[in-house]
Amino acid sequence: MKRQIGIVTLLFLMGCTPESTNEGTEPPTLEETRSESETDRETSTTEESNLEIGEVTAIAENLSIPWSLARTEEGWLVSERGGTITVIDSSGRATRQDVNFKESVFEIGEGGLLGLALSEDFESSGILYAYHTYGSSGRNVQNRVVELTWDGERFEETDVLLDEIPGARFHNGGRLLLDGEHLWVTTGDALVPELAQDESSLAGKILRIPLSGEGKPTDWIYSLGHRNPQGLSQIDEVLYASEHGASGHDEVNVIEEGNNYGWPIIEANQEQDGLVTPWFEVGETSWAPSGIATDEQYVYMATLRNERLVAIDRETKQVTTIVEDVGRIRDVWLEDDTLYFISNNTDGRGNPQPQDDQLYQVTIR
Repeated sequence: MKRQIGIVTLLFLMGCTPESTNEGTEPPTLEETRSESETDRETSTTEESNLEIGEVTAIAENLSIPWSLARTEEGWLVSERGGTITVIDSSGRATRQDVNFKESVFEIGEGGLLGLALSEDFESSGILYAYHTYGSSGRNVQNRVVELTWDGERFEETDVLLDEIPGARFHNGGRLLLDGEHLWVTTGDALVPELAQDESSLAGKILRIPLSGEGKPTDWIYSLGHRNPQGLSQIDEVLYASEHGASGHDEVNVIEEGNNYGWPIIEANQEQDGLVTPWFEVGETSWAPSGIATDEQYVYMATLRNERLVAIDRETKQVTTIVEDVGRIRDVWLEDDTLYFISNNTDGRGNPQPQDDQLYQVTIR
C-alpha cells in the first residue's frame, strides 16, 4: 500500500493521473478531474462583447475521435486518433480513409494520429504533413512528423521530417501549422517535466522545422518550457499557442524565438527572471484547451473539459462563449465570418450522442 501511495503522489506532482486498467477508456488527466460544479469568472460570457453569434449547424457526422481539421477546396480533411483521415466533401459526405504509414500509428491515451497541415499547393501536389505517435505500450513511445501524399484515393507516407520525439500515454502535444517554408510543431513533455527545460531534448518545445531539412533537430527548437501545447495560430507574425496546465491554470502564450515559458519551474502568473508568464491564463478551474484560431480582434479557442468554444479579446482579454452545447471541442478553423469546429466526445472522456463526433459551423459578426 505504501508503494502505491508513493506512485500516486509522484504522478500528482507531475501533473497527471495513473494509467487506467481499462484499456478502452482513458483516465482523466488532472486538469479534467475538478468538480463540474466549480465555476469562476473565466467560464461566463462577457457582457461587453459585440459579437453576433449565429446558429450552430452540423456539417458531417460519425467522426471517430477526431483531432485536427484542415480545409481543402472541396471540403475538409479530419485526422482521427486511431490513424485514419476522414475526407469530407462540400455536401458533408464523409469517407474514412486509411493511411499507409511506415511506422504504425500507436493509439495510446492522448496519443495517435494528431495534427495535420496542408501544403500551400495541396490541391495540385496532394502533399500534407501529419504528426503521430508510434512505438509500443510501456516502452519506446515516440512521435514523428511525416509528409503524406494524397492521390485522391489513398494517403501514402512519402517522407519523414522528424522522428524520435519523446512520447508517452499523455502529453504528446501534436499541433502543426505551416508557415511558408517552415512547419511549426508543438511537443509535450512526455510526462517527464524536466525535459521541457532540457535544450538537448525535443520534448516540451515549440519547433520550427524548415521543409528543406536544413540543420539538426535541436536547431529547430524555437521556444521551450512547455507542458502540453495543443493549439497554434499565427496572425500578423504574432504566434499564439494554447497549453494545458497541471491543475487548472491553462495558458495561452505569445511565442517568441528563444523564450522559456517556464514549465515546470513556474506556472500561470508566477514569475522568475528569464522565464515568461502567459499572455492569458484561465484560473484555477481547467478548460483543457486545444486548437485555436485568430483574427484581428480575437483568439478563438476550443476547450475540452470546459466544453466550450470561446473568443478571447486580443486587447482586453475578455472572454465570450460562442458555443457550449455540443460537448468537448478539439479543434477550430476560421474562414471569413464562419468558425468551423469538431467535437471530441468519443475519446473516452465525453458523453457522445448518436451522431458524434461531428463537424460543425457557426457564423460570427
